[in-house]
Amino acid sequence: MSRFINVAVPLPMRKLFTYAVPADCAVQPGSRVIVPFGSKTYTGIVVEVDVSSRSDAKPIVELLDDAVPAITASLLELTRWMADYYLCSWGEALAAALPRELAPQSVVRARLLRFPPSEELSSMQRRAPKRAQLLELLAQHAEPVSVGFLQQQLQTESITAQLEALERSGYIELTSQLEGAHTPRTERFVALADVLRTNPGHLEHVLEELEHRAPKQARALSALAEAAAVSPIVSWHQARTICGVGENVLRALLQKGYLQVHHVPSEMKSVGTELSLAPSQRETDLPLTDEQAHAVSRINEALSVGRAKTFLLHGVTGSGKTLVYMHAITTVLAAGKTALVLVPEISLTPQLIDRFTAAFGTTVVAFHSRMNAGERYHAWRAIRDGRARVVLGPRSAVFAPLDQLGIIIVDEEHESSYKQESPAPRYHGRDAAIMRGHIEHAVVVLGSATPSLESMYNASTGKYHLLELATRADGAQLPIIRTVNLIEERKQQRMTGRFSKTLLDAIIERLRRKEGVMLLHNRRGFAPRLECPECGHVPHCLQCSVALTYHKRTNQLRCHYCGRSYPVPQHCPSCGNPTLLALGAGTQRIEDELDTLLKQNGTSAVIARVDTDATTTKDSLRRILYDFSHGRIDIIVGTQMIAKGLDIGRVTLVGVINADMQLYIPDFRASERTFQLLTQVAGRAGRRADKPGEVIIQTAHPEHVAIKCARLYRYDLFYSDELQERRDANYPPFTRVALVEFSGTDLEQVDRHAQAFAHYLPRGVAAITTLGPSRPSLDRIKGKYRRIVLVKGDRQLDPNGAELRRALLSAWAAYNEHYASQAVRMTIDMDTQSSL
Repeated sequence: MSRFINVAVPLPMRKLFTYAVPADCAVQPGSRVIVPFGSKTYTGIVVEVDVSSRSDAKPIVELLDDAVPAITASLLELTRWMADYYLCSWGEALAAALPRELAPQSVVRARLLRFPPSEELSSMQRRAPKRAQLLELLAQHAEPVSVGFLQQQLQTESITAQLEALERSGYIELTSQLEGAHTPRTERFVALADVLRTNPGHLEHVLEELEHRAPKQARALSALAEAAAVSPIVSWHQARTICGVGENVLRALLQKGYLQVHHVPSEMKSVGTELSLAPSQRETDLPLTDEQAHAVSRINEALSVGRAKTFLLHGVTGSGKTLVYMHAITTVLAAGKTALVLVPEISLTPQLIDRFTAAFGTTVVAFHSRMNAGERYHAWRAIRDGRARVVLGPRSAVFAPLDQLGIIIVDEEHESSYKQESPAPRYHGRDAAIMRGHIEHAVVVLGSATPSLESMYNASTGKYHLLELATRADGAQLPIIRTVNLIEERKQQRMTGRFSKTLLDAIIERLRRKEGVMLLHNRRGFAPRLECPECGHVPHCLQCSVALTYHKRTNQLRCHYCGRSYPVPQHCPSCGNPTLLALGAGTQRIEDELDTLLKQNGTSAVIARVDTDATTTKDSLRRILYDFSHGRIDIIVGTQMIAKGLDIGRVTLVGVINADMQLYIPDFRASERTFQLLTQVAGRAGRRADKPGEVIIQTAHPEHVAIKCARLYRYDLFYSDELQERRDANYPPFTRVALVEFSGTDLEQVDRHAQAFAHYLPRGVAAITTLGPSRPSLDRIKGKYRRIVLVKGDRQLDPNGAELRRALLSAWAAYNEHYASQAVRMTIDMDTQSSL
C-alpha cells in the first residue's frame, strides 16, 4: 500500500509532481526526497502529503530527512510566495533555500565506446556534424565527461538528442550518478566498551590481567576509565594526552574490544582572535545617545507585542545603527528567540561577524557563498539544530532555517546587491526579509544612511515606521566634503595623472600624521581598454559587446562579463601598429600611479587594493582590513567594496578619484546610486571624535544634484528632487518594473521572439505600460544576443501587482504555445534593479 506526495523539483516548471511512498514512510512537508525525473534524478522537496493517488506516479528513490525536515514550515510559505511574486517555479525557489551540499543531483556523463573509421566519420560530418563533433571531443578524454562540459565546449544549449542517437548506435555509453552531496567531516572519538562501562567488576578483572601482560595498556585503560566519570567520550588526541601513551597502545585496546570508536561530526574552526576586527571595548556596554535610546525603545515595544512590523532606521554614517541592532538582538535573545542580520556585501562580513561575536559569543554564525562546502554545511547544521542563535550573511541568508525568529535586520537596505539577477528566483533580499518577518510575526529593521527611494516613500506613507539618527555617536562630527572640479584643475595644470594637487597634498599630510587613507575608484583592472593610436581599434570580447579590460599584473585582457581572458596583442590586429595605449584607469593603475607620485614627492606608503581581483583567497580581505586598522597598511585603494559598513577609527581622509563614472549611464537609478555611493564612502572618514575627517571628491560635474546633495549631506533635498523625477517618468516607487529578456545566438530569432512576446501583452489596460522590445546597452553577453521588454505596473491602480503578474503570465503562456524554443531563452526579472 502506498501514499502519495506532491514534490517540487528544482526545474523551471510551474507545477508539482506526484510520487508514491510506502504507507509507513515518515515523510513530512519540507522533507528532501530523491526522485526520478526522466532519465535523471533530482533532490526535490515534499510540499504536500497524502494527496490523491495517481496510477502513473513513480516511487521516490530515497527519503533524505526521516526525522526533521530540511525546510521549515515558514520557509515553505516564504518560497511559495517567492515563486508566485517573482514568477518562477516553487522548486527553483526551494533550491535557493537549500545549500547545494544538501541537494545531491544526478549528473549524466558520456564515455566513448568506439570511434568510427575515417570513412564513417566523414559521412557523419556531412549528415550529422554535431554528432561528429561530440565523438571527436570524447576521443580526447579517457574518462567519462559530463554533458554540461560537452555543452560548454561546443557552446550549444542542448545536445540530448545527439547523445541519445550516438548511444543507440553504440558509439557511446551514458551513465547517471548522484553528485553534490556533502559528506560531513568527522573526528575520531573513543570510549570504554559498553561491557566495561556497565560492569565495574569486569573492568577490574581486565585491568588485573593487563597489569601482568601489558602494563602500558593497563595504565591507559585505567586513565580512560577514570576520565569517563567526567567525559564518557574523548577525542583520539585527548585520549593520547590523558593516557600518556602512543597510538599503538590505543589501537591494541581497540583490537581487544576494550575501547570503541565513535565518529563525531567535527566543528569548523573559527578565525583566530589575532585577526579579530572587533573593537577592544564591549560595544553593548557603551551608553546610548538619546536618538539611539529612542530607536531601541520603539523596536523593543514592537518586539514585546509579538506582531510583524517594519522599521526604517535612517541614520547618518557613524550614528551607531549597529549598536541599535545589538541592543534589539539582546532583547530578542533574552526572550528565547533568534535573530537574522543581512548585509549587502560579503566584504562587510569579517568586521561585522567579529563585532557580533564579541557581543553575543559563539551563538553567532556567518552564512555566505565564500565559505567552502564543509563550512556552509556546518553553519547550516548549527542553524537548523538551534546552536546558532544569530545568523549574519548576504541575501541568501534570508533562507537560514532559524526557529523562533524574533528580528530580521537588513543593513544598508538600499544596496542593489540584495537583488538576485541570475538564476531564478530573481528575488530581492530586502523584500523577502519583510515577507519572512510577516510570515513569522517578526520585527524587521531596515537600516541605511541613504535609504532607497522605495523604502523612504513607504515610510512617508506610513507603511514603515521611520526612526532617525541625525547625529554621529561618541561626539564625532561628519567629515567636511570638498569637491574638486576636474575640468578646472586640468586647465590650470594642477592634475598629475588621475590625482589633483588638492587630493595628493591631503594624502601626503595624512601619511605624515600616520593616519589612514581610503581611495574609491569603482573600476577594477589596470585600464578599461586598450586602443590603437593609429586606427582607433579597441580589442573587444569575442563573446560580449564590451571592450576588454587590461590587467597589468597578469598581462591579460579580461572580460568582466563572461570571465574570458585573452593575451595582450603584440601589435594592432587591425593595422599592425606595434603600440597599443592603455586608456582610462582601474584600481591597479590608481595604485601604481599613487605609489609613483608619492615617491616623486619624497615619501612612500604601504598601499593595498580591495577589489574582487585582490581578495579572491580565503581571509585575504580580513587580513587587509586587520593590517589597515592596525597601521600596517597606510592607504587602501578600492571599488565600492570599501564604501559601506567599515568602521576603522584611524581613517581621516577619503578620496573619490572620479565621482562621475556611473552618473550618466542609461539607467533610471544612476543618479540615486551615485548619491548613495558618495555619501556612504564619505562616511568612512572621521568616525572618532579625536580624529576629524575630510572627503575630497574629484568630479567634472560638481553642480549635479547627486554630487551637490552628497556634499551638503542633504538626503532630504535629493529625495524630494528624485522622487518628482520618478513620478514624472513613471518609475519606482510609483510603479513596479519587470524586465523581460530574450537571449540567443541567432539575432533575428531573438528579435522575432521579443516582438512576439510584446505583441501578446494586453493592450488598453490602464495599470500596464509596455516599453520595447529594445536593444540594451550590453546587447551581447557570453555569445548571446539580447533584447529586452520593460513592463510597468502602476502601484496606485494595481497595489499588490496582481494585474502586472497576470499580464506577464498571460503573454508568457501565449508565447510558450506558439514560439518557445530552446534556441531562445526568456527570463522575467520582477522589480528589476537595472535596465541595461
